[in-house]
Amino acid sequence: MKKTLLIILLAILGIGSGTAQSGKTTFKKVSGDGHYVLADFRDIKWGSHVDSIYRDGVKLNFIASNEVTDKNAYVLANDEMMLGTVLLDKIFYLFNKQGRFTGVLLIGKRQIDEKKQFGEMKYILTYKFGEPELREVPGAVQYYWMVDDVRITLDDQESQGIFTVEFYSDYERSESKKINMNISDF
Repeated sequence: MKKTLLIILLAILGIGSGTAQSGKTTFKKVSGDGHYVLADFRDIKWGSHVDSIYRDGVKLNFIASNEVTDKNAYVLANDEMMLGTVLLDKIFYLFNKQGRFTGVLLIGKRQIDEKKQFGEMKYILTYKFGEPELREVPGAVQYYWMVDDVRITLDDQESQGIFTVEFYSDYERSESKKINMNISDF
């Protein structure tokens, strides 16, 4: 009886740890070859056309923005501005000239009251994607991650009191790799 209870307890613990591990990797998805890929942002797949993006069965209405120098920047009305414990000021969805989703730009205040938003954002990104590379750029410190064909940058713009996070997917390169990895000619 004790042996059976021990086996059941170990099985439950095994299931719980598996759930915890899968919960840890909500942004990461593993490709067939074992590499990490970042397939989407908030369930919007990289490369999706601006006119064909749905969430929970409802077509998303992207509104063109002129706040970013990229002419293909859009916002979503009533977008969720919390990312974990970080309150963002703006979220811009970036599309290429063909209207394909290629990036996201997040902007937030470094600190709100006594809460250090930048530190929280750096923690989230490091937890999800590992230790970043560090680069010195004019007027800022930049943390950098590469997850397959997605570049992630976190810029600490302390002098301006903000931080930015950019996700940029090299969608064309990803599509080319998929095609070239699946040839059957030889």
